[in-house]
Amino acid sequence: MPERRCVLTHQSAPTQGLVRLVLGPDETLVPDVAAKLPGRGVWISADGPLVREEIKKGRLIRAASRSLKTALKKDAVPQDLVDKIVGLLAKRCLDRLGLEQRAGNLVTGFDKIKAALAKKGTAEPALMVAATDGAADGRQKIRAAVGKHVPVVDLFDRDQLSAALGRENVVHVLLLKSGGTENFKADISRLAGLSVKEEPKARE
Repeated sequence: MPERRCVLTHQSAPTQGLVRLVLGPDETLVPDVAAKLPGRGVWISADGPLVREEIKKGRLIRAASRSLKTALKKDAVPQDLVDKIVGLLAKRCLDRLGLEQRAGNLVTGFDKIKAALAKKGTAEPALMVAATDGAADGRQKIRAAVGKHVPVVDLFDRDQLSAALGRENVVHVLLLKSGGTENFKADISRLAGLSVKEEPKARE
């Protein structure tokens, strides 16, 4: 896995845990969550509170200017940059669920998930996605069925999951291990980190 250095923390990390920002034609920084856009770019950690603070205090624009070796204009970094990245990552994750469903790497519904887990030859569980507005007792039951070693993600409500999968009332989704689900886990980790709202503690 290639590594890049975060311009805010100055620490190197795998690109799957970072977000690339590209200098667009209008000289503003544009999120490139797939890391495929052309042009010069910088990398930042998927840490919502950190990035929000660095934008607010003007540190991100200064760090990007140094990295890109150019004087960026004052409004080169949108104040809602984190929200834009969160929106792009959420869409990317939901689109990935649809792809994994078509590839046969996804099971929905409590009873179907239990049946899939009991069936011989079923791929190993990789991740559980639980609707944020699902019942607490249902989440406990599904957790007991899949095992405590399987991570559970709760970043989408049932309407979002239902729309992504073209089904009604989707509350529980089990992803089975595959190359695609590993990519999903990386994206969902970035989304979770950037969705955090709490302000970071003051630096010493």
